[in-house]
Amino acid sequence: MEIEMHIIYEKVDGLIQASVAELPGAISLGASVEEARRNLNDAIEMVMEANRLLAEDVAVPPASII
Repeated sequence: MEIEMHIIYEKVDGLIQASVAELPGAISLGASVEEARRNLNDAIEMVMEANRLLAEDVAVPPASII
């Protein structure tokens, strides 16, 4: 499955910050746009995995017999 995301690049303290508008927490820094984008790939994977684990934790447990 392919997901379209919008990447925002900003200059912050001499570095390039890359973030994903649709994925809060997916943020990276780099000395260049290319480096920030490469680092952002890792950040996206980590945020997606964390969200998946959180979703599993809040899943409704099976009804227990009283």
